[in-house]
Amino acid sequence: MHSAFGHSPRAYRPLAIATAIATATVLAAVCAAPATAGVVNANGLQAAGQYDQFIVKYRSGSRARVDAASLNAALNRAASALPAAGQPRLGLAHLRRMSLGADVIRADRGLDRLDALALMKRIAAHPDVEYVEPDLPMRTQLTPNDSRYNEQWHYADSAAGINGPSAWDQASGAGAVVAVVDSGYLSHTDLNANLLPGYDFVTSVNGLGFACLLAGLPFNCGGGGDGNGRDNNATDSSNVKHGTHVAGTIAAVTNNNLGVAGVARDAKIVPVRVLGNSGVGNTSDIADGIVWASGGSVSGIPANANPADVINLSLGGAQPCSQTLTYRDAINAATNNGAIVVVAAGNSNTDVSGFTPASCPNTITVAASDINGNRAWYSNYGTGIDITAPGGETCSPAAEFLALGESTSGKCTQTHTERGVLSTVDANGYAFYQGTSMAAPHVAGVVALIKSVSPTLTTAQVQTILTSTARPIVSAKCPGGCGPGLIDANAAVTAAQGP
Repeated sequence: MHSAFGHSPRAYRPLAIATAIATATVLAAVCAAPATAGVVNANGLQAAGQYDQFIVKYRSGSRARVDAASLNAALNRAASALPAAGQPRLGLAHLRRMSLGADVIRADRGLDRLDALALMKRIAAHPDVEYVEPDLPMRTQLTPNDSRYNEQWHYADSAAGINGPSAWDQASGAGAVVAVVDSGYLSHTDLNANLLPGYDFVTSVNGLGFACLLAGLPFNCGGGGDGNGRDNNATDSSNVKHGTHVAGTIAAVTNNNLGVAGVARDAKIVPVRVLGNSGVGNTSDIADGIVWASGGSVSGIPANANPADVINLSLGGAQPCSQTLTYRDAINAATNNGAIVVVAAGNSNTDVSGFTPASCPNTITVAASDINGNRAWYSNYGTGIDITAPGGETCSPAAEFLALGESTSGKCTQTHTERGVLSTVDANGYAFYQGTSMAAPHVAGVVALIKSVSPTLTTAQVQTILTSTARPIVSAKCPGGCGPGLIDANAAVTAAQGP
């Protein structure tokens, strides 16, 4: 499960799924896979976890890929070897085919880590399987006349801001479309005019049950909160607020004498709802949302009439991208469709290489900085960081930084709300949040400015521009590494227009 990298630095970790069965025949099954087996991505399996949903990619043109009977026969063979003595036969059902051709498979009961691994290896033993992995849920300028713009320190032409006002004299984001793949949106007078039709990809109606309880979350986490599954209403029915805050940073209605400003004031937002109750969503829903946002096809879903130039992913889970090929494939598809994918680095004060989708190829991965231009104390770090942007600190420890890798849990001992990032939330209100979730939309907004003046630039070209124009952060202000440094919107937009 993946969660939003939102305004609290704690509790963002992958969840598991369902209840348990015995493991008497597991070791024999694990050892049975031949050398030609497909890839088994088991890194996200937790010792105390429960799993009942999996993603299986059969090779293009194979019988299992094109023939339902062959697929069901393959699943039945894989399931038949698992029951322990006294246990009923395990049932596997095909739920749906994903946008990139992988299949979502559901077991009729929960499996512990060993049984889930054994099942995955049995599935991967089929010669037509390319890979199998658990379907893991994942957790959450001109000078504008907006009345609270003076509280948005993070936009300023300053050592800690993004140098927005200078950039806004050159570009407004006009013509750029940014998809916010997140918790959906809440109607807001300071945002609605810049919203385009989106889609709700949250499949679960009632939530993920015991997986939620194991993570210390409500039983209905990950549920849609709207009484139905996927539909064309991307409203944040779970009142998470996270997606609305992210969207406001990118493109709040600006220069309207109201509330806050957005980084790319004339860009448009496509809200893609993939996170439900408690800011939790499943990998398969998120991946389909990414592909759809970029203009790709998702079975049974109408095409996105406004394919994104930029996709913002302020969400993630604690496993490397090499072990989550579903994300790799979805992001590659989005990149091939022309979208630039911007991703939050994560809030765990650890190396970003262990997080998905932050460590995936073809992403622009964003660390968070504070009001003084330091790495925010919670932000992930490392050589995988592509750029740093303001994420704010509404609270902090007594020390400037924790030791590298030290848990962030319980470390917020000092409160200073106004040092967070101010943006739109529910009931036409505004709030200060902290997190790499707040840093990523600053970068997505700057990329929208860049695309508005140079629409054909690729991900690699935009990365080069951001790197070459960034303001370096000295190591003392960024233990662990902040990539090339703090984003400079003005220099980046200038560079995008060429000599």
